[in-house]
Amino acid sequence: KGISLETVAEETRIRIDNLLLIEGENHDKLPDEVFVKGFVRAFAKAIGADADEAVRRYQMRLKVVQKLAKSEADLKIPAGKFWRRLLFCLAAVVGLIFLSVFALSVFKKYTSSELHQTDLKQPVPIETKEKVAFEPRYDTQPAVDLNQNKPEKLILKITAIEETWMKIIIDEQKPNEYFLKPGDQVELKATLAYNLFIGNAGGVQLLLNNESINVPGKSGQVVNLRIP
Repeated sequence: KGISLETVAEETRIRIDNLLLIEGENHDKLPDEVFVKGFVRAFAKAIGADADEAVRRYQMRLKVVQKLAKSEADLKIPAGKFWRRLLFCLAAVVGLIFLSVFALSVFKKYTSSELHQTDLKQPVPIETKEKVAFEPRYDTQPAVDLNQNKPEKLILKITAIEETWMKIIIDEQKPNEYFLKPGDQVELKATLAYNLFIGNAGGVQLLLNNESINVPGKSGQVVNLRIP
């Protein structure tokens, strides 16, 4: 809505320095979680968004980030990647909450399932690589030989049976995040591998090339899974 920090501070009675800390993602200088939830609720009301929904999303993402911070130490990931991913997750908590609040105020006639369907229609970047691989510019080999060298696609089908959050990295590319509700489905394609961060281990069912993949952990647990 183009509301300035001064206007938000006046309407919510939240000090501008706290708003700047949230905007700058200075988590170590912010008050306790209970105060931050109050800030999110007041901010949502100030712009006409659903305050309860904003706080609920903040709590869910914060819980996932806190669990990821504890479980990442057990993963065989170089130290540099660990800290980059941790900082990314922390920044995403506050940033995505405020993006969600603005989205709710503009698109409050749309349901979250409709937003999710829009995400599923986005093209997968891997398709571009496949087209380049099969471009017959100087190759004199028969088409059958090219097909023999073609890597098998890894088709991953995700079905949500409980509400959960996921971060998915395909072939070491840029990660994508999904907020799934029961009944939601996602289908992805990869050439090399998937790296999944699952906020609720018991909340999803996975099929890789139509074969069931076991998700370790129980409902409510955060897990990291590499496929295959």
